[in-house]
Amino acid sequence: MSDYLLKANIILALLYAFYRLFFYRDTFFKWRRAALLGILAVAVLAPLPWTQMWLSTLPTAHAVGTFTAEVLLPEFIVTPEPSRTGLSLTHLAAWIYGIGVCLLAVRILIQCLAIGQLGRRCPRTEVNGMTIHALPEGEAPFSFFRQIFVCPTGHTPEELDEILVHEQTHARQVHSLDVLAAELACTLGWFNPFVWLWKREVRQNLEYLADQSVLAEGHDRRTYQYHLLGLAYHKAAATIYNNFNVLPLKKRIRMMNKQRSKSIGQLKYLLFIPVAALLAAACAGNSEPKTAIVMDKDGTREVVIDEQTVEQMEEMAAKQDKVAKGNSEVYDMVEQAPQFPGGPQALMKWLGENLRYPVAAQEAGVQGRVICQFVIQADGTIGETKIMRGVSPELDAEAIRVVKAMPAWTPGMQDGQAVNVRYTLPVTFRLQ
Repeated sequence: MSDYLLKANIILALLYAFYRLFFYRDTFFKWRRAALLGILAVAVLAPLPWTQMWLSTLPTAHAVGTFTAEVLLPEFIVTPEPSRTGLSLTHLAAWIYGIGVCLLAVRILIQCLAIGQLGRRCPRTEVNGMTIHALPEGEAPFSFFRQIFVCPTGHTPEELDEILVHEQTHARQVHSLDVLAAELACTLGWFNPFVWLWKREVRQNLEYLADQSVLAEGHDRRTYQYHLLGLAYHKAAATIYNNFNVLPLKKRIRMMNKQRSKSIGQLKYLLFIPVAALLAAACAGNSEPKTAIVMDKDGTREVVIDEQTVEQMEEMAAKQDKVAKGNSEVYDMVEQAPQFPGGPQALMKWLGENLRYPVAAQEAGVQGRVICQFVIQADGTIGETKIMRGVSPELDAEAIRVVKAMPAWTPGMQDGQAVNVRYTLPVTFRLQ
């Protein structure tokens, strides 16, 4: 779940930054609404497991995903596990996140109940052929889905007509769905400042759409703007509805006076498609790490193993150029790659049960990445083993020990014959 939240929030932040860079100043409000909702949709859907599985079957996405995994993800990470006697930082962060989500969810529920109660308390009446809920004096007009709330006696006929056109636009275009989606996104991603910035942009763009409808009806621009300023200090009952005088008014007035963007500019919104696809493909290339707990002399140690990198290890021999080494009996590429007994999952489980972080290295604060190379012989046993890049004698020795202790593999095949195949295994030892 934490991996999903991280990916979703990173995607939303990157797409929002892309939006601000290219689309923030134009007047294509309907296109902007679609783009803002698309940002949320990509952020929510791209990290889902079934989306990643589907994307990984596409050639382009596979290439992007492979690059991401090779560059960003170590094949094996060994880190000391937090003590079980106290509250770990992970658990503390989970509690803080959960409390934040609960508080914001309760806030949304309370506001929905307040609107429902207000709808029952305010009588229905008809104004200009439209059914509304009559608000008390001093309450700001607003709409929530198909319900429109306004004080008929608190405005002149011209002002009332402007308000009704504005709120009817919100109701007709179902802007309340956008508002609720933004509130839910902020509830689940409250720790991400970009989610709040995205929410603010969603709310402002909805007001731009409604203001545009008012001016399209033939109402005077300057009179309407003065009317907005007059309502700026009216109190609001909640924040999850479409409020007629939502702030900041300065931006709304500036946008109303802005020259309309040229129609050709709408084509730039097509840029969202490749950017979203690239992010989704990169996300698909980072599979969720598998975790196993192993025992060490002074406590438990956690081993985090990435499944995709293990599969890449097994495919490595089949993707590299064939190179004859020494007496031409060791291959870097074969027709059928060697297979650990039980497959990649079994290999991960075995490594998780056998890999240990040397106590001496922990006490000395030694960490780093060890690259170990070994040969899977024609009979499946582990042959020549050596360190290609070491860190310390203790960590190097642990990598060698684990490799040499592996059970016999199913050997690689070339031209129908079992052959020797060379493998490279990176192991990262990391202290917390």
